[in-house]
Parts: sequence; structure tokens; C-alpha cells
Amino acid sequence: MKKAILHFFCGWVCSFWLLPANATLIGFPTCTGANACQITTTPPNPVTSNPNDGILLAWDEIQNFTLTQDLHVDRVFDETASFVEADGNGFIIKMGTVVSSHYLQWDPGNGSDRRVNGTIELDSQIFAFITGTQELFDSDFLGLPGLDYNDFGLRGLEGGDTTVFNGNSADISWSAGSPGDWTRLITAFSPGGENGGGNTVPEPSTVVLLGLGILGIIGFRFGKKRKRVA
Repeated sequence: MKKAILHFFCGWVCSFWLLPANATLIGFPTCTGANACQITTTPPNPVTSNPNDGILLAWDEIQNFTLTQDLHVDRVFDETASFVEADGNGFIIKMGTVVSSHYLQWDPGNGSDRRVNGTIELDSQIFAFITGTQELFDSDFLGLPGLDYNDFGLRGLEGGDTTVFNGNSADISWSAGSPGDWTRLITAFSPGGENGGGNTVPEPSTVVLLGLGILGIIGFRFGKKRKRVA
């Protein structure tokens, strides 16, 4: 019986370590014009300037990061928000704001339309889009660690591309030539993200304490049973 309990406990603890990561990008409720709209945990490395695949591809970057400098962005959900400030070329999200970052890639090809229309859904309030080439370069510190963004020119959206903010989602209509469109999407604190980046899993100390508590309860019940037998 003791061995069975230990096996159960080990399996239970290990299962926490093997839980799938919680995505902060949730999905694309609508998507037309593209061959597919996908969320990936394994983006192309390096990011190439002409994938020509007709796929709107998205991935999570650094999550729940406290900005140590002002972040320049191009489109914001609310120009009057306390942490947003207009500057000469767009807006800034002020230093000290907690943000999560996500990257999107759209390049027509392989039989797709030139324009993709869709809805992007996340698990927290969308703050802003970064769409300018220089602003994308400057915000690469929020990029996925170990990913080569390749820093090629003409990153960003076209002038006629539209974005409509709707809380945790955004409606987009983007048309691209060659190269395609890339943009960084900035959101609020993400329940599915870990502080400073990565994905949420229970901390080891929490798992151990919870496991010891369960073992203590089991031991207490076996102790009472033995006393009754005696």
C-alpha cells in the first residue's frame, strides 16, 4: 500500500511538471483570405523576409514584463489611458507598465488572397500594435529568447491596413506585398504567462508543499485506522 501511495504521489507531482504551457494567444475566431491562421510555439528560426506561404502566423513572446524604458508603439487602444502618452511619431507605453508581447507574420502566397481579414483573441486587454520598421527593431528586446528576427527592412504593416481594438481581441484587415507584414502586439498582464517571460507552471515549492500536505492527510487516516484495529 505504501508503495502504491508513493507511486501515486510521484505521478501526481510529475504530472504538474509535464502540464502543457498556457497560451496567451488564444486563437483566431474568424479568418478569411489566408490559407490558414495559426498560433505556433515553434516559429521559423530565423524569421525569413519572404515566406510566401499565405499563412497568418502568431506566437507569444516575453510575457508579463515590467518595462524598464518607454516603449514606442504605433496604434493604441486608448489614447487617454494613464500609461499611454503621445509623442511626435505615435505613442509610448510608459516605463513601469507590465506588458506581454506577441508577434504576427503575414505574407501572401501559395494561392492565398493578398488581404487577410480576421479576429485575433488573447487572454488579456490589448494595449497596442507596433507596426513601424524602426519601432519593431527597437522593441526586439521583447522578442522570444533565442529567436533570430533577422532585422530585415520593410517590417511592419502597410498604410491602408486597419486594426480595430475590442478588449481582449482585435479585428484586422491587412494587405501585403513583398516582403509581407510583421507586427508586434502588446497586451496587459497575461494570466497565462509567467513573470518576465515563459509559461506558467506551478512553482516547485508549491507542488512539494501541496504533495506533503496530501501525504500527511493519508498518513493521518492510516494512523487512525491502525488505532481502531489495535
